[in-house]
Amino acid sequence: IEKRAAQLQTVSSVARTIASAQEINTLLPDITKLVSDQFSFYHTGIFLVDDLNEFAVLRASNSIGGAKMLNRQHKLKLDANSIVGYAASQGEPRIALDVGADSIYFNNPDLPNTRSEMALPLRIGGRVIGVLDVQSTQPDAFAESDIDTLAILADQVTIAIENARLFSEARESLGKSEEAFSRYVKQEWGEFASQSKNTGYVFDGNRTTAL
Repeated sequence: IEKRAAQLQTVSSVARTIASAQEINTLLPDITKLVSDQFSFYHTGIFLVDDLNEFAVLRASNSIGGAKMLNRQHKLKLDANSIVGYAASQGEPRIALDVGADSIYFNNPDLPNTRSEMALPLRIGGRVIGVLDVQSTQPDAFAESDIDTLAILADQVTIAIENARLFSEARESLGKSEEAFSRYVKQEWGEFASQSKNTGYVFDGNRTTAL
């Protein structure tokens, strides 16, 4: 009970921190760092599903190995051949308590010290938009009860990502609207100037006369 209470308090702390972030390129690295620091994970990664719904693409990580994976644009097929791919394709959490014995664990040379791994889907309604992947250097680091706690964290991460996406779309739409309005104003004033018969006015002190 004490462990779960501490985990929930940590989830709440992380959720408050990421709730105010609006830039997704800043948000995702902040999430991986916070989650790893608060839960003492060896590696935390966030994968987002690509537009064609074929791959889970690594978008952020806190670890040195994760940085290497980001540099080579690491991605995993949405199928049951990897833990992340399984979580993304099935929409269900997947735990490997002993990566040496797990038949679908992908042996990643960039993360040689991983002994346990958990992947949690990031879901909006019935749609999976990505995966939160956490890894530990300890075998049997995750219990089934941890899924419930970390699933709450995954939901908070999903909300933060969606809010950042909506903010970005709103800002982009506003920019396009302002650009379109500016073009319209220039066009209308241009037409008015070309159709006007007067080139100006003169004021002689008493009255104004068109040129």
